[in-house]
Amino acid sequence: MGARNYFYATLIIVGLLGAVDLLSLPYSTVRFSPLNWSDIRAVASCICLAGLVSWLVTRRLRDDRSRIGHFVRQASDFLGSLALAAAAFVPLLICTTILMHVASATQRPLADPILASFDARLGFDWLWFLSVTNNKIIAPVLIFAYHALGPQVPFVLLLNIATNRNDRMLEFVAMLAMSSVLSGAIMALVPAEGAYAYFKPTAEQFSHFTSQAGMWHYETLMALRSGEPFDLIMTNSNGLVTFPSYHTALGIMIVYALRDYRWLFWPVGGLNAIMTIATLPEGGHHLIDVVAGAMVGVASVVAVRMIGSFDRRKALAGATYPLSDA
Repeated sequence: MGARNYFYATLIIVGLLGAVDLLSLPYSTVRFSPLNWSDIRAVASCICLAGLVSWLVTRRLRDDRSRIGHFVRQASDFLGSLALAAAAFVPLLICTTILMHVASATQRPLADPILASFDARLGFDWLWFLSVTNNKIIAPVLIFAYHALGPQVPFVLLLNIATNRNDRMLEFVAMLAMSSVLSGAIMALVPAEGAYAYFKPTAEQFSHFTSQAGMWHYETLMALRSGEPFDLIMTNSNGLVTFPSYHTALGIMIVYALRDYRWLFWPVGGLNAIMTIATLPEGGHHLIDVVAGAMVGVASVVAVRMIGSFDRRKALAGATYPLSDA
């Protein structure tokens, strides 16, 4: 029941995001480039073909008890689960990318002065922290942890597929969907450019971090905020979420998604704890961005847990009826 709930929840969220995108694009300077459609058709064709092949092979070999038949069925099941993951994840990725660009195409005042003031109230000095971490020992560790997050997403999906845990795979996709809604809404309300753009440190102040630390998104963000037409090409898109820190939210969700794999849970948890620290000097986030990102991650986990337990709670409630009649 849980797996079905996760899949339906993801479809509902994708439909919601898609509707928001369709309603917003005509009034935005963002244009969905026609160049995207050839890539979308190719990906959709691969997903459909993989699903069809898996269904045909499973149907053909369902009564085959041989060792080879068992191996082929396992490979077919893996392919089918991969198609299922892609069918849920790819539309979510497209809708979320459009939403992030539309939300960024605003001329509303940037909130970085307010975010920096929150940091100051918390007693956090971003430039001081940058100076502390900018050395040849600490910086490479933080850089590695920060950029190690991206590959963890396909790893979590493939690991759960390989271990026949489609419920956990769909749960993870549902968490990504929930966090996309929360992050998209927050970034639309609180546009920000990031700590590097706000504090403008000199090159010497972050010499041990990557040359574009915290600024990968900046050129795209400024183009979106310029008021000029912007052609969105999916393959060229960059992450645009500055507030909240989506790295932080994603790190929490990945660790939670690996809770059944004790041999990975603690190492990945430690790595992503370091990654959270790295979001400040390498990711260019304010501390309050990280706090908000953690809240998004936890809220997404809690929401998806509630979605997954809906049928169980309904069944338990139903079980009490005979007792009440007595």
